[in-house]
Amino acid sequence: MDSVRLRLIYDGEGPLKWGRAPGTFGMQDKDGRLQLGLQGEAGEAVFDVTLQVKAGKSEELVLLGSFAHGPPGGRFLYLAWAEENGTLAQRLKIPLGGINWNDVRDSIEQQKPVVGLLVDHHPRVTSTGANIGGSRLVSWRVL
Repeated sequence: MDSVRLRLIYDGEGPLKWGRAPGTFGMQDKDGRLQLGLQGEAGEAVFDVTLQVKAGKSEELVLLGSFAHGPPGGRFLYLAWAEENGTLAQRLKIPLGGINWNDVRDSIEQQKPVVGLLVDHHPRVTSTGANIGGSRLVSWRVL
């Protein structure tokens, strides 16, 4: 089974309500563990993961692996912020639907990751003070 490397770059502040303790922000795997990112040149968080690829029933791209959440036709990554006690402060869904077979082929041929950039400089809270999570669209491409 082939695999593809993904790089997600998060340029943001994180949730408004979060303790900001070391080791409490990362990409969440299916077991709920956080993979910490590396710090980029401008202070952004950089996450590298490898996912397996296969063709679905209609030959559509299906991404598999410990960081690929959701149903086969609607996979996504989770960025998660936790408190020191382990409770989640916020999670963001990063849809992978923008990645296609051409991206996978280009990534493998060029030996470069498919890269997505998420700029999130305006975190918000609800009227009750809860962080606003949800989905954040990302454009994926091989650089």
